[in-house]
Amino acid sequence: MADIEGTMVIRAWAEPAQNNRIRARLISSHPGQEREVVEAAGDADEIILAVQRWLDLLKASEATASA
Repeated sequence: MADIEGTMVIRAWAEPAQNNRIRARLISSHPGQEREVVEAAGDADEIILAVQRWLDLLKASEATASA
């Protein structure tokens, strides 16, 4: 089985002027991708969805490498 690695950095903050609404900037990479992907999220649900997408891509990369 091949080792598959990726990186995701999440910078999150609360905006006091908007009732402490959570916002985030997510920077990620995964195998076979030459450039980083930068995403913005406007709430916790969007952050979680972005992390799930990234994990799914990482898992798909592992499945492709194992085949």
